[in-house]
Amino acid sequence: MKQLYLIIITLLVGSLGLSAQDKFDSAEDELEAITDSVTNEKKTDDLSPEKEYKSTRIESDDQKEKQQKDEDWDDWDDWRSKSENKWKSDKRRGYFRGGAGGWDFYLMDLNVGAINIKLAEIGLNPFDEQIFMSGGGGWGFVGHGIRIGGMGAHGRVKSIGSPGNMNITKEVTLSLNFGGFMIEKVYHPLNKTELYFGTMIGGGNAHLKFEQWGGSIEWNDLWSGYNNDSLAVNYPYTDYQNELSCRYLTILPTIGFRYNFFRWAAVGMNVGYLYSRMNQDGWRKDGKTVAGVPDIDFSNVIYRLNFYFGG
Repeated sequence: MKQLYLIIITLLVGSLGLSAQDKFDSAEDELEAITDSVTNEKKTDDLSPEKEYKSTRIESDDQKEKQQKDEDWDDWDDWRSKSENKWKSDKRRGYFRGGAGGWDFYLMDLNVGAINIKLAEIGLNPFDEQIFMSGGGGWGFVGHGIRIGGMGAHGRVKSIGSPGNMNITKEVTLSLNFGGFMIEKVYHPLNKTELYFGTMIGGGNAHLKFEQWGGSIEWNDLWSGYNNDSLAVNYPYTDYQNELSCRYLTILPTIGFRYNFFRWAAVGMNVGYLYSRMNQDGWRKDGKTVAGVPDIDFSNVIYRLNFYFGG
């Protein structure tokens, strides 16, 4: 059995050696053929140098012309390729890269217990627990995913009724507005999307308007309300109106997400916290200070839905 193995191994080694020798001989023959070919060409070149020079010059001119044409086509192909790549890149990166602007819609919880207590005292229902606001904004990129711009919004809630006397209607309206400078940092985690966070710094105003009216308005009754003894005499004209206002500092940090359903149009949502720094001594009526105003704070979490258009 061992002898059989030795025979098999010997045959394998021998076959490998013969195969290697055949490859070596074949390579040597090819090398010799190439050497002979080069030698013959050299001899031919030595016999007709002038003819070959002319032929080479003609071929050189033709090659230059062909090369120039090829370069022109290469330039055209290169331009077309770059254009296609740019178009694909623009299509792939379907989000805003220059600037945009649009409309914003806000929803914020409203905690104004001090005002609701007074509403109950005059027979009106409390304000809604949430206030809806609308506004707009715009921004432009300045580089490195940073954009700056501005934004603003306005909203109001009201309570109206005719408590006790159906001939007299009372209405109290609370209006809030704010606006300011905005800066945001933007990231693009997915195609046609952006994730951003930033803040707005600015100011706002709160207006509290009281109104009361009853019956139809008569010309004479309107003028009679301004007689010297009007405060001591009861007139059928019962209209009454006052308005208070107060300014406040606003800081609105936010984080949001936006999706471009078109290259030039997007819808987004974000959440933030509206911080309002208000001086309670800052309430005014017709420019005069109103004393004794309780603490009123509009600061709260705020949600925003926006539709922006740009490029």
